[in-house]
Amino acid sequence: MFKNIIANYVGKIWGIISVFVFVPFYIKILGIESYAVINFYTVILTIMYFADGGLSATLNREIARSTDKAYIGNMLFTIEKVYLAICVFIIVFIFSFSGIIANNWLNSQTISSENLSLYISLMGVSVAFQLFTTLQSSGLMGLEKQVLSNGIQVLSSFFRSAVVFIPLCFYPTLLTFFIWQVSVNIIFFFITRYNLWKYIKTNISYKFDKQVLKTVGRFAGGMMLMAIISSLNTQIDKLVISKVLSLKDFGYYSLAGILSQVPVLIITPIAVAILPRMVKYSANAEKDKLTKLFHVNTFVLSALATSGAMVLFLFTKDFVLIWTKDIVIANTIENVTKVLLIGGVFLSFQYMPYHLAIANGHTKTNVKLGVVAVICIIPALIFFVKQYGLIGATYTWLIMNLFAYFYLGYFIICKFLKNEFKRWLINGTLIPLIMAIVIGVVSHFITINLPKGYYVLLYSIIIGLISLALNLVVFNKMNLQYKINIRQAFTDGEI
Repeated sequence: MFKNIIANYVGKIWGIISVFVFVPFYIKILGIESYAVINFYTVILTIMYFADGGLSATLNREIARSTDKAYIGNMLFTIEKVYLAICVFIIVFIFSFSGIIANNWLNSQTISSENLSLYISLMGVSVAFQLFTTLQSSGLMGLEKQVLSNGIQVLSSFFRSAVVFIPLCFYPTLLTFFIWQVSVNIIFFFITRYNLWKYIKTNISYKFDKQVLKTVGRFAGGMMLMAIISSLNTQIDKLVISKVLSLKDFGYYSLAGILSQVPVLIITPIAVAILPRMVKYSANAEKDKLTKLFHVNTFVLSALATSGAMVLFLFTKDFVLIWTKDIVIANTIENVTKVLLIGGVFLSFQYMPYHLAIANGHTKTNVKLGVVAVICIIPALIFFVKQYGLIGATYTWLIMNLFAYFYLGYFIICKFLKNEFKRWLINGTLIPLIMAIVIGVVSHFITINLPKGYYVLLYSIIIGLISLALNLVVFNKMNLQYKINIRQAFTDGEI
């Protein structure tokens, strides 16, 4: 498992590098409004994940649980046919509404509605193939082929984010950008699909099997509801801002959102790698192993998320200046980023309860929470954004994640790991959070008069490592039965 975590981190690190290295160049070559359009593409991609219908998560779970290649192959063949219909629907749907979105939703001062409509249509094609590739990647993850899956994802991301600058140097337009995205996504869809079938294929002839859909339908249905709700909850702020404010303001908010994702970006590789193991422990009723895996990794995720968020919070303006080299952007998004960062920490605390529910095939609690959040957050967002502008959207994001943190933690842990909620709440989340706050305050007074600029990178590394080390010492003192041995993690592949 440790090997898979490292592989996931390689993929995630490249994702982070590609964002932080290339975004300033997008802004420089294309402008802040064009960058906002690119980010709107990301919003559409995320929202359209609901069309997945929970099939990717279902495929991952079923492959992780089963060793019967005939069953897995038949299931994959069937799900692929359903997915093909979904992707055709996405292309037709987005193409049909591209004009309405361009004319009545996005507020651009420099890009014509006709061009916006064309870009949105291309987004639909690109989104469809990227979603289909996600299905194949989920299959590889279920097989615990994270090294291969992440290798393909890194390569595709490299072509989408880095190699795209070659055509942009000759034709610096959004049309060039989106044609390139479509081409790359189509090519890597076929590459990923080939590699998945290579590990599954047998001499058996596969066919569309309705029984497969019945078998996985209940779990997939719950996952679909969660996907719809999750998409809305994570992107509704951007949708409201793109409608109520200008594309320029939407671009600023998108930049702040990228930085605020750091806590989640740090922990996602671990969360993804441990899910198949949690599924197996749950399926085999190995409660002791599941409990240990849950608590140890809750702490690991929390320590990483709080330490990363803390150093970013301390030096937000400095990081933005280093990143964009634009004082206007730094001043505009500093406070927005800080509030979003806090919300991101509480979002990261939800990952282990969420995966515990998924490992047990439980979706009801997540769906209930999501429905309540969507109902409450939309009017709150509209009100706060109209009243307070960009910073208003951050308040709703923070409140929503703070509530979800307590709600998911309590109901899911009490259901599947009885008497473990208090340990999760205090040892797993609150202690790392309190330590990050204390270390952050002390670090602020130590560094307040020190030179800034690129020196903050060095300060951040030192402060972050100190925070992680102190967290590890405290956790091992308070949890002797779950003591973490770093050397064993590297040698045996287990944390």
